[in-house]
Amino acid sequence: MLKHYLLISWRNIVRNRFYSVILITGLAVGIAASLMLGMYAYDELTYDNFHEKNDRIFLVGVDSKEGNEEGRSGWTTPPTGPALKEFFPEVEKVSRLCFWFDDVVVTRGDQKHAEDHILGADSTVFDVFTIPFLQGNPKTALREPNTVVITEKTAKKYFGTENPVGQTILFDQFFHECKVTGVVKDYPANSHFTFDFLLSLSSFKNIGFDFTDSWTNHTFSTYVVLNGNTSRQRVESRMPQFLKAYYEPYFVKRFGKTLSEIYKGNDHYTLFLMPLKDVHLSTMIFENQEGKEMLTYALVIIALIILVLVSINYTNLATALSLQRSKEVGIRKVTGSRSGALFVQFLLESVLVAFIGLLLGIAMLEVTLPFFNVLSGKSLHVNYADPFILLALVGFAVMLGVLSGFYPALSFASFNPVRALKGRAMIKGNREWLRSGLVISQFTICIVMIVCTLVAYKQLQYMTTRNLGFAKDHLVVLKRPGGLGDNRSAFKNELLKQPGVLQVSYVNTTPGRHFDGHGQHFAGTPKDESPTVFPLVADADILETLSLKMVQGKTFAAGEKPQAILNEAAVKALGMKDPLQETIDRGTLGDMDVNIVGVVKDFHFQSFHHAIEPMVIYFRNGDLRKTENDANYILVKVKGADMTATLKGIEKTWKQLSNGYLFEYSFLDEDFNKLFAREQTTAHIYTAFSVIAIVIASIGLLGLASFFTARRTKEIGVRKVVGASILNIATLLSRDFIRWLIVATVLGSAVSFYLIQQWLSNFAYHTPLPWWVFVLAGVLALFVMVLALGWHIFQAARRNPTEALRTE
Repeated sequence: MLKHYLLISWRNIVRNRFYSVILITGLAVGIAASLMLGMYAYDELTYDNFHEKNDRIFLVGVDSKEGNEEGRSGWTTPPTGPALKEFFPEVEKVSRLCFWFDDVVVTRGDQKHAEDHILGADSTVFDVFTIPFLQGNPKTALREPNTVVITEKTAKKYFGTENPVGQTILFDQFFHECKVTGVVKDYPANSHFTFDFLLSLSSFKNIGFDFTDSWTNHTFSTYVVLNGNTSRQRVESRMPQFLKAYYEPYFVKRFGKTLSEIYKGNDHYTLFLMPLKDVHLSTMIFENQEGKEMLTYALVIIALIILVLVSINYTNLATALSLQRSKEVGIRKVTGSRSGALFVQFLLESVLVAFIGLLLGIAMLEVTLPFFNVLSGKSLHVNYADPFILLALVGFAVMLGVLSGFYPALSFASFNPVRALKGRAMIKGNREWLRSGLVISQFTICIVMIVCTLVAYKQLQYMTTRNLGFAKDHLVVLKRPGGLGDNRSAFKNELLKQPGVLQVSYVNTTPGRHFDGHGQHFAGTPKDESPTVFPLVADADILETLSLKMVQGKTFAAGEKPQAILNEAAVKALGMKDPLQETIDRGTLGDMDVNIVGVVKDFHFQSFHHAIEPMVIYFRNGDLRKTENDANYILVKVKGADMTATLKGIEKTWKQLSNGYLFEYSFLDEDFNKLFAREQTTAHIYTAFSVIAIVIASIGLLGLASFFTARRTKEIGVRKVVGASILNIATLLSRDFIRWLIVATVLGSAVSFYLIQQWLSNFAYHTPLPWWVFVLAGVLALFVMVLALGWHIFQAARRNPTEALRTE
């Protein structure tokens, strides 16, 4: 019986080649697109799942508000971790990670490489996270200062076939020589942090780092493992007692105030626990690398929309084809076929079509997946040898076939045999509202997708073209100036002699890179008030190098005392009436008086997700050597002409004065534009899958046009006999679609307006939402409708009326 059903189904598919190709192609495109998006979402939602204790691991977060400063962060103070272990019996293990290290040169013998994936970690890190050892003892590997654990890939890179355990490697920052005490398997990429080197946190003691009494310096990320008999809520409910027991004595000693006296009114400071599985899709640690939650769930919704469109399309096309197969149904019913058997027959046909669509969809997936990986920055692949994957794909096809074919199969089985044999079978009951709803739904989806795509690109254009407040073009960023040794000043002087170089400035960081907010205490204010201000430590040429504009006071001047310049945001946030009379007596430069000499116009130094924060630009003045020694970057402003020759000149001077130290540079505009990488990815993915959704919706519209024109064949013939023109017939057939499009434009505009407002609320600075975006979306949807329906309606309108009336 099954073989008989399959044979009949295959013959029907072959007999209706045109509709079968449209139907299977739509299914294949929809299946490929939804599988691709599903793979992306699954990858994002399963980060950190490989850890054995993943359901009991939590990141300790800080939720604070003090005056105008408010936010949630995954950075905690150094003593917090051990104190949590001591206070809470529910806490089984604690480990801290330090993410300070970036662009560190690692040396072993003649090998010298710039490394990014370096973390500081407690010796207990292996008790919290699942990191399998290949060599060494996880219990003791990071217990001693100046010890390091490396991955298998890193061991091969630096040591080849040698045993690295017991040997040393050199770091050009902080710890210099470290002994390798372990080799671990390469760390999985689907983790919210990655590493090639794990340095012992105890090494920080060698550089005078305060682990025990630094309760205001949020520099580490702390993770806890709770025992299996407790809950996160139970621990969080006792956090106020923990803060009072450990934080408050420090505040009383340091500022003479209790926590309740410092955080009063609406101000607060609390700790909370975030499940490990939620960290990756948050902005708790790396704002520019994380925060993919909205994109991930948006793509899940798009995948579901595509599947809904595919199902609607099958329903529409199968319903249209039912009129052509009415005599088949009538004959089979007259010869004794039961409705149940017919229902199974047509449902099986739907599943068979879904399987064919699945096979073609998998082929499309394999062809397009490499391009999607480039677009999304992923390395997704399908392991077809995995029985679970195969079972999931088969189940997916069966589910899609059943859902799509249920209504058509039910309709076929319910045909009246007498009417069916006369070729006048109609779908049982009045389903005009259903078909109208399907068309409106498809148009609405198109409108929403078009509007979201247009606004995503408009926001991207806004961010890339907005005046940032500084000149980012023709600025070369040189990394690791420490390689110049004592020749830093000589290097700057030599560069300024070159014809292609305009300005040179040593800085601790650059716009677009990480900025740490430091507490800055101003003379004459209460001892416990140290508002967070973001410091930029540089030499006197930084203002001209970045083309910053002064709005008050003067630029840096040579002298003996350090100076500082605030931005407008700092003056406003701190409520300063005369900022030039202010002095910072304790801050980034330590306990020393630093006079405010000017105010600079606000400029963007972080992503557009954040409002411009208060900033202070420090110039050490007489201590120029220390400024150069503490610098992490050198900004070189160059002329736009003959860039190649200028870069060669800079590199030549570097190699001469650095004794061949690793030379690496980037361009500030490219560095800053990396802040928009997530938005660029969002816009590209939205565009690609919006086009796919619109194409699938167009196929559905073609199916509905086929249904309506087939149902009104005789009416069209009669109208043409009595003198109706092609234009009259085309207007008749398209009138309902135009009306539905208008309704869908209103609904789609309302839905997209809400969604876009939610998305734009994530940006402190965003493009306005003009009315013409919604009009343009409606016009584009009309254009899509004309492309999908125009030729089909025209063919129906010009058909010979005698052919239409012959069926009567």
